[in-house]
Formats: sequence, C-alpha cells, structure tokens
Amino acid sequence: MNGKAGEDGRNGFSGVDEPAGRNKSAARAFSKLKKATVRSLPIPKKVDLPTYVKDIVGDIKPWDERDILFARTDLFYYFGSDSPEYKAYYEAHPEYLEYDTRVNNLPGLGKTGGVDTPMFDAQFDVIAKIASESFVDGEIAPHKTEITSERIVRKVKALARLFGADLVGIGPLRREWVYSHVGRSFGNSEGFQKWGEPIDLIHNTSAIVIGIQMDYNLIQSAPDFPELLATAKGYATGAWISIQLAQYIRMLGFSARAHHLYNYRVLAVPVAVDCGLGELSRAGFLITREFGPALRLVVVTTDMPMVHDPPVDIGVQSFCESCKICAENCPVGAIPVGEKVEFNGMRKWKLDEQKCFRYWHAAGTDCGLCMVSCPWTKPMNWFHKCMSLLATVKGPHQSLMVKADKLFYGKFKGVPRPDFIDPFES
Repeated sequence: MNGKAGEDGRNGFSGVDEPAGRNKSAARAFSKLKKATVRSLPIPKKVDLPTYVKDIVGDIKPWDERDILFARTDLFYYFGSDSPEYKAYYEAHPEYLEYDTRVNNLPGLGKTGGVDTPMFDAQFDVIAKIASESFVDGEIAPHKTEITSERIVRKVKALARLFGADLVGIGPLRREWVYSHVGRSFGNSEGFQKWGEPIDLIHNTSAIVIGIQMDYNLIQSAPDFPELLATAKGYATGAWISIQLAQYIRMLGFSARAHHLYNYRVLAVPVAVDCGLGELSRAGFLITREFGPALRLVVVTTDMPMVHDPPVDIGVQSFCESCKICAENCPVGAIPVGEKVEFNGMRKWKLDEQKCFRYWHAAGTDCGLCMVSCPWTKPMNWFHKCMSLLATVKGPHQSLMVKADKLFYGKFKGVPRPDFIDPFES
C-alpha cells in the first residue's frame, strides 16, 4: 500500500502533520511515536518456499516467447505476412491469426501523446539500441575474482542501488521461468538472436531482480498518456541498470546476462517472487510491500555463487481473494473476479491477455488502471506505511481494509495531464 513518494517525500512519514509550531521536544516525541507504531506492526514473513508453490498442481512447461502478444506483433511489424517466420507461426497457430490481424491494424502505443509522443518514443528507441546481445551479454574476464558469496551480495545490491534500483532481490533461476525459444529479435536484426532459436541459460543458476518504482504522480493520469511515460521511464532506467550490473559481474570473471524490455529471456514476475521481492497477484502483477504493483522489473542471470534471499509472504494471496478492485476498474473485464483456475500446471488468477492488449491499442497506452487502483499503490507516507504492514497479516481485517479503501478513495478517476504535457487533439 505504498507508492512513489513524488512531492510527498521519501521519508515515509510526510503525509502526517507535525505538531503546531514545530516545538522541538513535541516534534521529537511525535517522531518517536510514529516510529514506535511502525515497529509494533507485524513484519512480513520470510518463508522457505514461494507462496505460489501451494498452487502447483502439475508440470509447469517453459513458455515459448514466440507465443507472447508482443512477439506476435513483431511478426506483423518487422517480418511481414510474406516472411517464412510469419507463415510458419500461423500455420502452427491458426487460432491466433484473426485476433492478431485485427489488433495489429489498430494504432499503436503513444498515439494519444500528440505533439508529446516523442517523450515516449525517445525512451523506447534508446532501450532498443541497448537491447542487442553485445549490450546484454559479453566477454567474461579470464580469471575469477576470489570473493565470498556473502560479500559479493552486498556489493551487487549496493551497486544496483547506486545505479538507480529501488528494490533488489537475489534468488535461484528456475528452469520453468526461462523461455524455451526466442520470439523477439527485431525481425532477425543484426546483433540479436534469431527468431525461433532455442534459449540456453543452463549455466546461469542465480537471478538478480531489480525493481524500478514508477512515478507516482504520472500514473495518476491512467489510462492517459502520462502513465505510459512512467512505464517507459521505468523500463529505460532498468535497462541501463541491468546492462551495467551484468558487465560488472563479467569483469569479475563470471557469466552474466541482462534481461530488459526488448531482450528478456526469462519471465520476470515469477523470478522476482523467487528472489523475495513480493507475490503474484490477481491482476498478474508482482505486488511488493514497498510499492505495490507500481514498478517495472529487469533481471540479471549469472553463474556467480551468491547467497539467495528467502521468498516472502506479505499476505497478497488472502488479500487478493477478498479484494477485486483491480478487476472492477478494468475497462474490458480482462481481470478475473472469480477464483483461481488451473493453467500450465498452476492454479492462478488467469488474466485475459487478449482483452487487455486490445484495449492498449484502443487507448494508445498500456492503461495501468489495475495498477494504480490497487490498494497497495499509495503515497509513501506514515499512514500507508502502517497500513501496508497490517495488510501483510492474513485475517478478516483485510476485507475491511478493502471496504475502507473503496469508501475513502471510491472508483479510480484519472487526474488531468501535468502542465508540461499538452492536451491531445484527435
């Protein structure tokens, strides 16, 4: 139940007024009271296994990146209908052709930016330039640096934060979360792995997941263009962090590969759960205690020996069971309101990706209404810091917190664009 501090500050207590006149002794007492209140609240549990493990009901098959909606869009945008890749894919998957053709004839992301569309395009264009294999991977130093796994964890996390990370977690790289085949290659552009090539990360045993907090003020305009800028900023920042961190690890003599927007080889959300950053949610996002779902993720995989962070139980499963705010705010009903269903060996809340993606094209943005309406996405002030800790405990109070959120905030309504972004004229 926290979000980006923005103008509210980052100290976690800025949303509560200090005593009148700022009497020093009263202010000190008030500060101690606030800190004592936070300390008295429950601490999120570190657990032996991720909370999704209890929902595993069969074999989880690695996902083929060629099947994701972005890769299927690339078949239209980069390859074209006469290409061997396009023909091969839709011969194997004719069930997707009608939907994909219809959606890819709609305008793309950024259309509602108007004269300010370059604010979005500039960020994504730069991310694309640093997505080739020469940036995300590279030569490994011939000699391994001798350093304990405990010490290197401290260095890696500190360096990631120095580069701009807001959250950093380290955990195992499970094979289930590695894509089986390459699906995104900018039309087999030079410097990228070819479409359809098998993905091999067998020697990478650990993952470093980096979370970038989204701009809280910009996402309040969802589903309008400013929210898309916040998304782009998160991915752009994460891309730079991941490629620098991977390069650092290779210079120590270990393999390391960055995974960011245009060159993921892993599913970032379940990897982040394994690294102790949060839990899977009803809307399919990662929910963290610090920022809710309002963050973007990048990953570095490596063979460097490191101590892993334990997974956490922050109460998301029971909270999401009683809370349907994201589903109620979804304009196209893409988020389920019912129970978990079995999908690829797991019980989960199954998002209707096709409804979601079609709305993105219709709106010209990545929407973000589910993310910004989530009760966990709130300013980082003292009150919401306390509420986020209380929400981590399973119990009937969680449903009361959902009702209080609805009563106090009501149905989400986006705020106007900030003054540096011009109105859109269709």
